[in-house]
Amino acid sequence: MRQSDPQEVTVPKSYPHSVRRQISHCLRAGDAVADIASETGISPATLFRWKDQALIDAGVRGGVPSVESDELASARSRIAALEAELALTRDACALFDEQSVMPPKGRSRSSKD
Repeated sequence: MRQSDPQEVTVPKSYPHSVRRQISHCLRAGDAVADIASETGISPATLFRWKDQALIDAGVRGGVPSVESDELASARSRIAALEAELALTRDACALFDEQSVMPPKGRSRSSKD
């Protein structure tokens, strides 16, 4: 038996939208989750989540439709990018504020030649 490494991180597997859409359609049509799980190798927990979301998208159950959650995820990603850009801008401004402009040696800024 393999022991898990405490530093090891498990990343959820990602599936194309077309696959998810096709399987969700089969689930809504009445195919058993266990059958689809054994055919595709996708975990039953994932399939149940997809089925629940398909029912929400169809208006059968209450919840947030996929379109709205996709828009929300996109907005959150954009906000994170803008906040990172703002932080860089603030750091650059702070750096320039700390630097003082020194006149060239031997000349004062107020004298004109």
